Amino acid sequence: MTARMSRLTWKRGLGRLWGSLSPARPRKLVLLYHSLGTNPPAVAAANFRQQVAWLSRNAAITSLDSVMHSSGQNPLEAAITFDDGYASLHDQVAPILAEYGATATVYLNTGWIGESVRKVSDADLGHYPKEHFLTWDEVEELARAGWTIGSHGVEHLDLTRQDADAVARELAESKREIEFRLGQSCQHFAYTWGRFKPALQHAVRNAGYMSAVSGLHGPVTATSDHYALPRIDVRAEYELRDFIDVVRGHWDYLGLKQRLVRRLA
Repeated sequence: MTARMSRLTWKRGLGRLWGSLSPARPRKLVLLYHSLGTNPPAVAAANFRQQVAWLSRNAAITSLDSVMHSSGQNPLEAAITFDDGYASLHDQVAPILAEYGATATVYLNTGWIGESVRKVSDADLGHYPKEHFLTWDEVEELARAGWTIGSHGVEHLDLTRQDADAVARELAESKREIEFRLGQSCQHFAYTWGRFKPALQHAVRNAGYMSAVSGLHGPVTATSDHYALPRIDVRAEYELRDFIDVVRGHWDYLGLKQRLVRRLA
């Protein structure tokens, strides 16, 4: 058994226990993906289609803004988000979502979006390996289709490790580029690797963003910090049963573990 499958077995076991102790309640979620495809760690297109089909039957697939501001009357609401800006969003994700009348949010690394040629990812910088990025024409197509276009910075940098000037440049230049290209406001930001700290949260707010998503696992609640919104990371190895359990909250113990580690750090 590989280490990944061993971890998955433990997650499933703990999920069964946690799910048996957790009462059902309305949930608002932000789901995190990066890319579809056959290269690890991308989610297989067939799996993504199954997940979207299940959501279309059992949830309201909605926008990031709706998840942030709705009253939570639906038993389950989910916003779908993608980080980085890989080409599979245009070629595979958008057509699948369109079949179900849904859209998503993409957080772009603007320095990697090409003019007319797709740039190749660099795994040494934390990109998914063997990927291509969107072009600006493709980003414009997604925006016209109703997608929300957010910022993930210019480069793929851990902003918790950058000085204040570098952080300010990454936040301002990426926002300005998106707004110039699309002629619309860029209001949402995603922390690279989901990492944040108070100074970075303040910088994001001061740069004019209305929200920032983190890597903390869990639902969005009335008390969620809009500059550290939780997201559910959908992994490539998840089967449909895992996805359903994650969405329903059976794996919310993962968020408790993350918050404990942050507090101890």
